Formats: sequence, structure tokens, C-alpha cells
Amino acid sequence: MSHSQPKQQMGFTLLEMMVAFSLLALLFLALFSSFHTIGRGWDAADRKLLKTEDTRLISEFLRNQLSQTIVVQIQGEKGPVYAFEGTDHYVRYAAPLQPLQHQGGIYLIELSVERSGSERKLEMRYAPYRPDLSWDDALKDVEPVLVYSGLGVVHFDYYAADSDKDDPRWQAEWLDKPVYPLLMRVRIEDKDHQAWPQLIVDLPQVDEYVGAS
Repeated sequence: MSHSQPKQQMGFTLLEMMVAFSLLALLFLALFSSFHTIGRGWDAADRKLLKTEDTRLISEFLRNQLSQTIVVQIQGEKGPVYAFEGTDHYVRYAAPLQPLQHQGGIYLIELSVERSGSERKLEMRYAPYRPDLSWDDALKDVEPVLVYSGLGVVHFDYYAADSDKDDPRWQAEWLDKPVYPLLMRVRIEDKDHQAWPQLIVDLPQVDEYVGAS
């Protein structure tokens, strides 16, 4: 008399299913962590790309604008003076205004650094050039236009000699001088204290010297 063999057990045991689900959960966790890391890398790359593009655009704007400085005179306290002056936090000059060049004409332009909370922003004021007006008269009713915000440091310097007998050097102020500096430098850091490439531009010259006797 033959005996039937016991049927082979079908399906999974509860323990096997729990192990499978645990392994699947670990797999999804690893995939999610990888996607999150990749996403953070993409975000960081996007931010760096945008910052690089901002640096390029602002540096190009400043270089194009400052390199077009021209020799004209305006009214000073004691008579006509050349239209250029500056400190470490602002610079005033005469030039065609880049965004309005299609309109022609010369403008009196001021670039200034203003504090906004813990950050700094670069602003511009401009007015059509009139030789009978002083800086304050020309710009007194002009609202500033934002050039760029979210900066840590913006610093202007001027390379010049104090007289025809002195060697040129970098100075943080150029006020009440009868000539233009040889060069101008703009140093910028972002709010994370990352320095931008220094911007140095040539300025127009006149046949006079500061303090010449």
C-alpha cells in the first residue's frame, strides 16, 4: 500500500516577508539618500553658477561704465572743477550712461554703497550733465536705482600722486583735487566673504598735477 508524499509548502512565511520588506525599505532609503545628495549637489551647482553669472554681469557693468569716464567740469565751491570725486564708499563721475546710451548725452553719475541690515547694496543716481550745476544740485532730487544687493564689502580706491613730485599710490579718498586719478579699483566681497576678482580701470587724464607749484 503506497503512502502519499506530503505536499510542498507554498508561499512565504511571515518571517520571510518581514525580511523582504526590511530589505526593500533599506533599498528605498538608500535610493532616497542618493537622490537627496544628488539634488543638493545640483542646487549647489546652480547657486554657484548664478553667483558666477552675477559676478560677471556686475563686473562687466562697472568696467564698461567706469571706463567711459570723460573729462568735463562742473561747479565747485570755488568755481569750476573736474567732474570726478570719490571715497571708499562712493564715486562720482561723468560718462554716457550705459542703459541710456541710445538716448545720447552725458550724465553725472554716482555709485554708492549703502548698508541694508548686515549686508550692503550698490546703488546708482544719475542726472543729465549741466556744467552750471554742482554735484549736490544735480543729484539732490534723484532717487537711487538698485544695481546689486546682498554684498558683504564694496570698496573704492584711487591710484594717484598727490603732486608731480610724489609717486602714485592707492588712496581711499579723492576729493577736491584738480586732476583725475590714474586708476580706479573696485573691491567686492559677497555676504559669505568670498572675494570677487578685483576690478581696475584706467581714468582720463588732464595736463595738471595735484598740488603743483
